[in-house]
Amino acid sequence: MPIKIAVIGANPANVEEIRNVVVESVGGIIEIETATIDRYRNLSGADLYVCLVNRQEQMEEAFGAEKVVALEFVPPVEYFLALSRIPAGTPMLIFNNSLAGTRVLMAHLQKYGLMHLNYDIVAYDEMEYAVVAKKIAAAKHITGGSSYVGPGKDLYEFFGSYLPPDVQVLVSPPRNATSSSVSRLCQAFSRLQQNVITEELTRLATIDYLTQIPNRRTFDETLTLEWKRAHRDGTLIGVGMLDLDFFKPYNDHYGHMAGDRCLQAIAKALKGTLHWPGDFCARYGGEEFALILPNTNVDGAIRVLERMRQSVIDLAIGHGFSPTAAMITVSAGFTCTVPISDTDAMVALQTADNALYQAKLQGRNRVVFQPFFSHAYVKTETEG
Repeated sequence: MPIKIAVIGANPANVEEIRNVVVESVGGIIEIETATIDRYRNLSGADLYVCLVNRQEQMEEAFGAEKVVALEFVPPVEYFLALSRIPAGTPMLIFNNSLAGTRVLMAHLQKYGLMHLNYDIVAYDEMEYAVVAKKIAAAKHITGGSSYVGPGKDLYEFFGSYLPPDVQVLVSPPRNATSSSVSRLCQAFSRLQQNVITEELTRLATIDYLTQIPNRRTFDETLTLEWKRAHRDGTLIGVGMLDLDFFKPYNDHYGHMAGDRCLQAIAKALKGTLHWPGDFCARYGGEEFALILPNTNVDGAIRVLERMRQSVIDLAIGHGFSPTAAMITVSAGFTCTVPISDTDAMVALQTADNALYQAKLQGRNRVVFQPFFSHAYVKTETEG
């Protein structure tokens, strides 16, 4: 299952800048959604949200700090060298779409000792148009990222008519993400990968590999929980066992691959008959299936099990070596009670198994009910 990453940037160029870092840094199987800052609320359900450091607080408020990684981008060294050659005191207008973006650049300039110029700022998305236009008309030097002041970008598209003919525009080349922010991204992605692996291993431990329905371990755990809940709430619970009739001769004559396909089809059919969220069907072992029906009385359980029995017949899987029918059929036994003890779950399962044995004795391809007696059962040897 791919990890879903949402990339959020100030504009399409910025989005692509962040996206490239994500793809190059994390690899793996990922699914990427992108949005500009004005549309980020349309994103939902991502495992990770990646943005610029100046948008970190905003994104953490929207999606939660544990799901946000903020990348810090810095211009290449040649950009700072170009700034360092400009005479001290020269007026320099920093052109960006947001105050947060200009603060990031100013922090880098201060870090590298480049505060010798007389800086002014334009955050054109957050300032009145007339104010921005006035600052640009008076500028001798303008600088900013390539997505803002590069040829044909916002500086020229929205304010080109105000640019003085002798203005000098210093374009910052494509930026690089800092190693520390890329490291944070990789660590966050690594944690997500580990979580995905853990979840998949947990799922595999609860599912029968062949039929892709819950396995015996999961059934036993679920039965214990549902039995205790029924005991606590004083509600009915039904427990059933189902067994394919004469499945060993089917396997012997048609082969194990055909037997596997048969079990897969039957598991799907049985699962498809359950309509209530709490109803639970599992492969209990070999050709046996087990059933839990919370809040279900005897009549309700009979309806469910008869529906299951008929669903197997409807598959019309031919069986030329069954004394019961010319197709695969299933026998079922069940019990139903309001638990008077929270430790009787396995007793109920044994009671259902005894009822299954009676269904076989009576000719198979039928459903049999056996009343439940707390802590009293006789273990019966059943035939295949």
